[in-house]
Amino acid sequence: MSFAMPDNLSAKLIKLLSPLLFLIASEVISAPVMQTAELDGQSRSWRLFLPDGIKEGVEYPLVFNFHGTGSTPEQITELNELESLAEQHKFIVVAPKAEFSYETGGRHTWNVEQLDSPYNDVAFIKGLFAHLAQHYPIDTARIYATGFSGGARMSSRLACDLADTFAAIAPIAGVRFADNCAPAKAMPVLTYHGTQDPVNHYQHQADSPRYWHEGVEPAIQDWVAFNGCENRTTSAIRPGVTKTVWSDCRDDVAVIFYRSEQAGHTWPGSPKADLLAKYGLGSTDDLPMSDIIWAFLKQYQRQ
Repeated sequence: MSFAMPDNLSAKLIKLLSPLLFLIASEVISAPVMQTAELDGQSRSWRLFLPDGIKEGVEYPLVFNFHGTGSTPEQITELNELESLAEQHKFIVVAPKAEFSYETGGRHTWNVEQLDSPYNDVAFIKGLFAHLAQHYPIDTARIYATGFSGGARMSSRLACDLADTFAAIAPIAGVRFADNCAPAKAMPVLTYHGTQDPVNHYQHQADSPRYWHEGVEPAIQDWVAFNGCENRTTSAIRPGVTKTVWSDCRDDVAVIFYRSEQAGHTWPGSPKADLLAKYGLGSTDDLPMSDIIWAFLKQYQRQ
């Protein structure tokens, strides 16, 4: 037996049905569903996944999974297979849908730069978190964010603006530290980037995208400086791949950076990595990045 909520279920109806839905979900698997609600004056949508075997009285971690520019919640799910990992380790996944674009008819992305727009994505995510926490058994101390490309930029933005909510982030191929970034607390950060990335350039270039204001290393160094990290260790973990760990940071957080000399714009270990390469986005590595991310995120919780 399986159960799936109808698409576009209103927030009011979710509230009325949530006690019944929780009892059903506690006994059977909940298939991923798209939901829509009015949040902060915006009609917004997201994909929600609840692992099988959720039990009444138990609270579960929540991971926000942000898709890249021009992509969808379904595609980021296929790219990083986070829902399969959530089924195995029992956490909830939400993949929000972007609506902002830089120009009329342009590809949808995240309003990371907080430009004047009907779509305020920080407010959307704040409202979405409150909405989900009201209706599902979420451990509000264990809220995390990851994402690819534009989704990595969005998870970085949230670490700046909602550090009281998010316990750790893992932006892949798009880590940022905004000019106006002022996190309320130290923030654990894990990131990966290939030096051959043709989209979000490892080093800032004259032809870098309009949103790409600095290279990868300056962004990471800003997180290291903000977190007050004192020690740095670098080790080779694959041919052409190094792992750098900044430790002894404020509040026992860490900053971890996987740097690939050969990789392009990719999610390592993804079953779709070869497809990205065919689109001219460069080669990949065999790192099990989604597993690495969860092992990192689950160490942290907000007090």
